[in-house]
Amino acid sequence: MSVKGLFYVFIYVSDLERSRKFYGETLGWKLGTNEKEVSGFAFGDAYLIIHADTRTEGKGKYGGGMWGAVKVEGIDAEHAALASKGVMVGKLMDQPWGERQFYFDDPDGYHWSYGEHKGAPK
Repeated sequence: MSVKGLFYVFIYVSDLERSRKFYGETLGWKLGTNEKEVSGFAFGDAYLIIHADTRTEGKGKYGGGMWGAVKVEGIDAEHAALASKGVMVGKLMDQPWGERQFYFDDPDGYHWSYGEHKGAPK
């Protein structure tokens, strides 16, 4: 067995329709699965599954507990585009390992970053 990479991310959401709009319309990720209690979105070569939180135990413990880092091209344009759509984006940062990135949260408080490799670490 050898690890090949990330297959998909699965998260529970408190309001499925609100999250469908956020990932599909606001972020512009491609809707691939659209069922009563679950939707899936392709972004780059990865996939996100959002599921209505119908659990009876453990509910409410998920918000903010996941962090996804997404590789993008044109980081400055992505930052401006999300800010123009009302997403509370963090400041653009140049990291010492050569990544330029910013952070934002989805409607349930899940933490995401968009980043672009900008060259060799400083």
